[in-house]
Amino acid sequence: MKFRILIKFLIIILSLGCFFVVYLMYSKLSFIDTPYLYGGIILMLIWLLLHFKK
Repeated sequence: MKFRILIKFLIIILSLGCFFVVYLMYSKLSFIDTPYLYGGIILMLIWLLLHFKK
């Protein structure tokens, strides 16, 4: 039970980190670093699947 919560927490932190890098790159350099964008989207989808799957 606690392992599953830890995995969810790590996935959401990594996803938010990816989105933060995309935000920084876009705001400072006016382009989007697409690997981080794709990584953030994939991690967010994994988190949503784990969150709603019971």
